[in-house]
Amino acid sequence: MNETLMDTFKRYYEDYRSASNVDQSFKDAYQAISYHVIDVTEQLAHKGNLTDIQQLIREFREIGLATGPSNDAMKDRFEQELVEKVLDR
Repeated sequence: MNETLMDTFKRYYEDYRSASNVDQSFKDAYQAISYHVIDVTEQLAHKGNLTDIQQLIREFREIGLATGPSNDAMKDRFEQELVEKVLDR
């Protein structure tokens, strides 16, 4: 099963959250997802897979728009999902 870019972003946030506060974890996860996009784009380019590159860029732009002027709502959502995940364990 392929993970969406947003799912990858959330996973990075969860990983960073264990060591940092909400704001720093979010910043680190956003930076990590940016590097992830570059890496995956390079892999897809080597395969000549333009369709998947276009999809990846669309998803990344959506994340960029969602984190635009105020990313507080997204941080809150990530934090709530993390809390729910921990409680379900």
